[in-house]
Amino acid sequence: ILILLASGGGYYFYQQSINNTAPTYTTSQVNRGKVSTIISATGTINPINSVDVSTKVTGLLKEVRVKENETVKIGQVVAVIEDEALSIDVEQARQTMENAGIDSARTQHLHKIGAASDQEMEKAELTYSNAAASHNKAQTKLNDTIILSPINGTIVGEPLKAGQTVSQGLSSQMIIVTVADLSKMQINVLVDETDIGKIALGQKADFTVDAYPGKKFTGTIANISKAANNSKGASSTATASTVVYYIVKVDIADARDLTPSMTARVSIFGKEANDVLVVPMTAIRSDTKGEYVYRVNKETQALEQAYVKTGLTGDNLVEVTQGLQAGDEIVVSGQVTQNKSATTPPAGNSNSAPRMPRGI
Repeated sequence: ILILLASGGGYYFYQQSINNTAPTYTTSQVNRGKVSTIISATGTINPINSVDVSTKVTGLLKEVRVKENETVKIGQVVAVIEDEALSIDVEQARQTMENAGIDSARTQHLHKIGAASDQEMEKAELTYSNAAASHNKAQTKLNDTIILSPINGTIVGEPLKAGQTVSQGLSSQMIIVTVADLSKMQINVLVDETDIGKIALGQKADFTVDAYPGKKFTGTIANISKAANNSKGASSTATASTVVYYIVKVDIADARDLTPSMTARVSIFGKEANDVLVVPMTAIRSDTKGEYVYRVNKETQALEQAYVKTGLTGDNLVEVTQGLQAGDEIVVSGQVTQNKSATTPPAGNSNSAPRMPRGI
């Protein structure tokens, strides 16, 4: 009885092991269809035209005549800097210029009647010219105390408060207000170098923002930067420092509901191929000879390796340019462990670089 039980148990586990290792796979027919590439990226929305308004003179901010979100016109006064000291400088320069002008006129008269030399006349004219230049310089500084909006737009962010001291210079320059044209917005996205070749000017893009769940916005590729690793105005989730990214700018078709600095999740519609042979990405495998699929032989119903040449790769489908025909039945998923025959690789395919199997 013990021997029979042991034998029966061994046979049972043997059958189970066979069943568990039996190959399972799914097949499907090769059809013609469309392959399109979609590049996903994340970026930041920014105005196309935005100006940080500062000052050319140092002084006390006397007035701020605008507030956040206010619409302004080009040339509109947005702030005024205390001008008392500069007004005094202008008045002094004006008086100096007038006196130099009177002296120059008198010297010219004396020169005509022979009472002044050429040198004296030239010196008087030079003195007047320098005084006039000093007056113009002082007047320009006085004019610079009136801060004007350089563009038509909207005040973005809170302006500086009256009473603060503002200064010129690159190291200590202070931004009084920021004016941006919010009617024309753009997204700066970082695109991986492996995807940048799939993008061209004029291609369409869709994007969403967290502020409006479920709403889809549209845009157009306006610029593809040639400079790598420039992350200004864009964001990336990449952690590897060796990955190269390029900035792609997407013009937004309608930016009325959007505000600067919003995060946009962008889908760029890249290259596409229509009416071509397509197979699922999971069907493509590779070895040292190149890429291949498992095809069902129409006569023997056995599986055979059919080497193929591939074209455009989409999210789920791959274009096959050589090695298959419409109607061929191939393995699209699962494991294949049984014996199979191999077909001759397509011309030029044996020298192609092997690619790691996908979807296996």
